[in-house]
Amino acid sequence: MLPQKYMEGDKVHILGIDVSRGKSSCALLNDHRIIKEFKIVHNKQGLAKLKSIIKDSSPVLSVFETTGIYSKVLTTFFTNENFEYLEINPLESSIRMASLRRQKTDRSDAVKLALLGIEQKSLIHGRRPYPKRYERLHLMAHRYLEITKERSRTINHLHAALEQSFPELNDLFKPIRSVLGLTFVKLYPHPDFLIGDIPETMAKRVTSLVSHKIHLDLIKKRCVEVWNAGQISYPAVPADSFMISQIQAYCDEINQYNKMHELLKQQLIDYANKFPEFRLITSIPGAGEISTALMMGFTGDIKRFSSYKQLNAYIGIDLRRVQSGDIKKADRINRRGQNSARYIMFEMIRSMLKNKARFDNHIVDYYYKQKSEPNPKPDLVAMIACVNRLDRTIMNLVCTNQAYDYEKTSH
Repeated sequence: MLPQKYMEGDKVHILGIDVSRGKSSCALLNDHRIIKEFKIVHNKQGLAKLKSIIKDSSPVLSVFETTGIYSKVLTTFFTNENFEYLEINPLESSIRMASLRRQKTDRSDAVKLALLGIEQKSLIHGRRPYPKRYERLHLMAHRYLEITKERSRTINHLHAALEQSFPELNDLFKPIRSVLGLTFVKLYPHPDFLIGDIPETMAKRVTSLVSHKIHLDLIKKRCVEVWNAGQISYPAVPADSFMISQIQAYCDEINQYNKMHELLKQQLIDYANKFPEFRLITSIPGAGEISTALMMGFTGDIKRFSSYKQLNAYIGIDLRRVQSGDIKKADRINRRGQNSARYIMFEMIRSMLKNKARFDNHIVDYYYKQKSEPNPKPDLVAMIACVNRLDRTIMNLVCTNQAYDYEKTSH
């Protein structure tokens, strides 16, 4: 909620800022009168100019859209200078701009944003940055998903290349990202690389390259499978094709991503463990340490949400209902929230379902209740309902400072 002085109409100057890469167009309004239009560059001189104008026109409420990395410098500037601002989701601003009264003359985007601040500031849900103590966790979580996506991209390239050189390996190792699978692919990217080898000699080569923790029986079994596959394979490219070296390079790249992934995973868990809510959320059976750390990174301080419904809206699983006259469409989730947090929440539910035999969990019970006859829900509907229940559980545990207790849950 904005301070009272920013809710008093024409006493407040409204600064609309249209953000682009490295620069912004600005419009300063009082009531509906344009006082000044100017541009700034996102550097020390440009921000000093902006600071001077804001101080000369105080009080000022600045309004701008979230534009990813480009608006980040403005968010940091306003936070550091303790200036009041509203950072709006672009979708929300687009919808609200459409409702502004029509003007006879064209208005710049900066002026339109300022008009939003004048006419609808009490309705706008401004975004606030993560508290500083959560900022590092957010950056680490973002990087973790980046590495995950980059590794998946490279694995897909590897699978596509193997379809032409040794397609049977794609069936033996799914997906190809384990140390053992990558070792086999790098040693034998083409059936011709098996010429002169038998499973026994293959096992010796592979054993010398992998950890001693990998059981010898598994290595021998894989050697037999790869050797048999090589006898029937009909590759589309020769053994001296450039694609062979590319396959081996993909293996090295995936191995590097694996190391980065594992290192960052441990760093995430260690850092998240410093927050009291980490212990509470991980007490939910199946939540998992890495999933909890990622969720905290993408949601920030859970206590800033006044209810689980706000948390639902933040991650984008609140319902969008469309009804007009006799027309009523099926309810759908908004998907306007933090999609990374939503993805992690779904992964947490999947983990709980995979491990259902190991523990009692009321969310798992609820899933199977949704799937039971006589009116079983579709899987996605049941999953969304479980995420909703997970949000309620997390909010309750964090706000009451309690660990999970199955006997106290409603099931």
